[in-house]
Amino acid sequence: MRPFRYVTFVALAVVAGACVPRPGMLDYALPQGAQWTATLTPTTKSSTLHGTVRFVRSSPETWTRVIFNLSDGTGGAVHPWHIHYGVCGDDHLIVENPAKYPPFMLGSTGSLTGAASVQVHLLDNEKYVVHIHASAMDMTTIACGPLVPDRAIASVDRH
Repeated sequence: MRPFRYVTFVALAVVAGACVPRPGMLDYALPQGAQWTATLTPTTKSSTLHGTVRFVRSSPETWTRVIFNLSDGTGGAVHPWHIHYGVCGDDHLIVENPAKYPPFMLGSTGSLTGAASVQVHLLDNEKYVVHIHASAMDMTTIACGPLVPDRAIASVDRH
């Protein structure tokens, strides 16, 4: 019975030690200041909305600053938007709760340059895509773009 206790103790110690972060291990959460950009292109014949959406990891880690630079839309239009897992044309679930994404309103000229903070946690080992939808009543995707990393996204201690 005694050898069984020792084996159990050693196995538990090994498992617990494997879960402790160590230098040189990848951290899949975007570090503060990391940036991803989605270049949006129209997805329907009737849509002309295009531009960029930049995501900057802020603090606390669960918040992300979103910077919109959009043009050629319909003046005064209100558009829901979301980040999905996947790629344009092969997207999957919305990242986190859809209610965390406040809709945006284009200016009278059909453009938007502005920023918002959203409580969305992005990881660097996932593929994401940004969707802009026609309206709250018509969730057709009118613009889409993959999120592409701009700056360091995985932190590795090289000591």
